[in-house]
Amino acid sequence: MTGYSGIWPALVTPLTDGGAIDAEGAEGLIEALIGTGIGGLYVCGGTGEGVLLRPGQRREMAEVAIAAVGGRVPVMIHVGTTDTETAVELAQHASLAGADAVSAVPPFYYGYPFAAIKAHYRAIAEAASVPVYMYYIPDATGVKMTAEQIIDICALDGIAGLKYTSEDLGVLARLLALRDPEELTVLSGPDPLFLATCALGVDGAIGTMYNFMPRLYIDIMGAVQAGDLAAARRLQHAAGDLIAVLRKYAVLPGVKALLNTMGFRVGACVPPMPRLDAEQTRLLRQDMEAAGLTGLLRRRAAYGPEGDPMRGRLA
Repeated sequence: MTGYSGIWPALVTPLTDGGAIDAEGAEGLIEALIGTGIGGLYVCGGTGEGVLLRPGQRREMAEVAIAAVGGRVPVMIHVGTTDTETAVELAQHASLAGADAVSAVPPFYYGYPFAAIKAHYRAIAEAASVPVYMYYIPDATGVKMTAEQIIDICALDGIAGLKYTSEDLGVLARLLALRDPEELTVLSGPDPLFLATCALGVDGAIGTMYNFMPRLYIDIMGAVQAGDLAAARRLQHAAGDLIAVLRKYAVLPGVKALLNTMGFRVGACVPPMPRLDAEQTRLLRQDMEAAGLTGLLRRRAAYGPEGDPMRGRLA
């Protein structure tokens, strides 16, 4: 049992103009995120464009992140892809490279029977020498499951937890009711619904928005744990205002463009993901500031590390 909890940024993958992994850019962002008091890092997932990166780039990014973290927080590497062999190879590499856990989406594109999906996860779990986390994100993969099916896969030897990224809170509520919390960790995925998933009993969360506003989400979770639901609601609504702006610009290109304006060198996304031009980036920053970004950057964190070292740099 890993017992992971807290706020985990689903790390963006910094890239150079030529499309190579920007190790220095990654190191700078990782250092800042650790300074906010995050619970861990999730690398090469959807936000990290893992399925768009070449296998060699995925291995390189895993190594860069693990080295930059240096054991200060746990690192989970996403190894999911369309075929079992590649997922197994990536899981083996991540394990040997020093990852604390690996994660994988179900095999996608073709419609597979449940037994084949379960066999896919069994192969990954057998190949990895670290705990495995299932990554359930049906809107992206097209693979929908019942709570009972998710629990069935998570009962495989070697699977310790689940990243649940779906706005279907009924399925989440059911699987949380079915799980043994001593045996299965559940981390939330949908950033706009974090407060709702906290109320249902998730152990923590992995999300895109935590790349630039981890302090805000750390405080949402802290407020919930302290019983201050009014503060938690206020902060969740503030996050929602910024998310609504990003959705107008395309979320991943928008997050990367915003981080670049905040002084973090992360580059653009992998094609065919669009790139925001200079004017779009200016308008995005302008709209984000109008939606409250400046105030959130200046806000004193209530539950982060002493001294709030990333105040003014990350929201």
